[in-house]
Amino acid sequence: MRWVCIAALLAGIQASSAEVAKNACASCHPKESARWAASAMGQSMVSPAPLPSAHVVHELSQSMLRSEQHNGQMVHTLSEQGLTAEYPVRYQIGGDFMGRTYLVQVGDYLFESPLTYFNRYGWDLSPGYSSMAVIDFDRQMDDTCLFCHADSAQFVDDDRRRLKNMQLAPLSCDRCHGSGQRHVQHPSAQNIVNPAKLPHPERDSICEQCHLEGATRILNPGKQWDDFHPGEKTEATFSTYVLTGGNNTNVNAVNHVEQLAQSKCVRATAGKLWCGSCHNPHGETFNRAAEIKAVCTGCHKALSPATHPASVTECATCHMPSGSTTDIPHAARTDHRILRRPTEAAANEPANVTVWRDPPREWRDRNLGLAEVFAGVTNRLPHLAEDGWHLLNAIPEEKRDVSVLSDFEGLALQNQNWEEAVRIGRRTVELRPRSAKAAMNLGIVFKRSRTTSEAERELKRAIGLDPSLKQAYLELATLYVESGRTEDAKATIGGYLKFNPQDIMFRWQQQRLEPH
Repeated sequence: MRWVCIAALLAGIQASSAEVAKNACASCHPKESARWAASAMGQSMVSPAPLPSAHVVHELSQSMLRSEQHNGQMVHTLSEQGLTAEYPVRYQIGGDFMGRTYLVQVGDYLFESPLTYFNRYGWDLSPGYSSMAVIDFDRQMDDTCLFCHADSAQFVDDDRRRLKNMQLAPLSCDRCHGSGQRHVQHPSAQNIVNPAKLPHPERDSICEQCHLEGATRILNPGKQWDDFHPGEKTEATFSTYVLTGGNNTNVNAVNHVEQLAQSKCVRATAGKLWCGSCHNPHGETFNRAAEIKAVCTGCHKALSPATHPASVTECATCHMPSGSTTDIPHAARTDHRILRRPTEAAANEPANVTVWRDPPREWRDRNLGLAEVFAGVTNRLPHLAEDGWHLLNAIPEEKRDVSVLSDFEGLALQNQNWEEAVRIGRRTVELRPRSAKAAMNLGIVFKRSRTTSEAERELKRAIGLDPSLKQAYLELATLYVESGRTEDAKATIGGYLKFNPQDIMFRWQQQRLEPH
């Protein structure tokens, strides 16, 4: 078996972790690899599977979205304001669990289609689009999005949006077991990660890297998402924060880990019950209800005949019922609190942001402050944001990294403290001179403070760094319109249309600026 692995290595398998998983791992672990490949994780980023054609109307704009098959290729079309845009679908995310989200390619960038297929419903608008006044194919995918859906996506820009290679692959074995290169050379249990044998925080981190969203996740300074490696705690790379109390009625589709931690089963077993107790990505399912019941009766051996008659053959219907979600329409999720009576309401407590596990001590206040500001602003909980600002203000000026500075820049902008906003914006650009977002934000500060020439310079620099940054073009075009420079505004809009000739908003704006 060892020679098979080495032969695979010599054949060039070490070129990427995805190839290692597909070839070298399968040569020694064919059943496990095949079952993983067929799982939702093994199908996380694939070519779109054929589906019946359909059309969906966006109520607010009365625009029409269509999904069709053209010569074996899925195509999504948007007709809006008398204009039409047609995009071949490059990738499908998801499949058997809730539904399928679709990505289209423009240049070296990926954008989410406004059209999603939901397994329980059919075709409808992607989450978040129904409340928009105008829709387009302009929701860009960056490293935050692709971390949980693509294997080893690589970027060539500081903001991690522009892809080095568009040949993306689904998640592979290395996402749970670590790099397989040394294991391929010298197969041993000592040089590969077995999640089940790790200490509980490191074990759970493997699932939590993608299945624990919380209210927000904060990267440690200098870290990127793919700096996380199996065998570590996620807190070595990022911290996760959950929003508790406040009579929160939101039910997120990805909160299974949060719910499971609340269960008496997990607490009573001191964490021995974990995701892997019921979910085996390598397992072959024969009778799911019986499998779950076997886990439950491993502890609950004596059940009351009055409440558990012989006719009851499974546990999940009563103790883990399925319910709808508030963040993704037409989706359902299983209640992982494993309550005796799931209908019982939880006690109301004040809203609070709580860390899942503490990051390294030097980042605790910084990460919590960023999390509280974000959660407070997005959930309209000013007391949380105030607590967050208090923590961030305590960080010495010389120790404030780009993430902290960006929050302060936004606060100064909101308070119309132009001098402070410019000072912080300049500092942010000094720290990240190749960041298009940093340049754009400084350009916006200059624009709001009526410093036109500096605003023009920074917005043009942002566009030069990232030709896909639509907001920078929009800010620059409006700057020109407000200054009476119509031809420059038209040239700016034309610049974005060189990047994406099908963009409906800019084509419509271009028509408006043409003389009648």
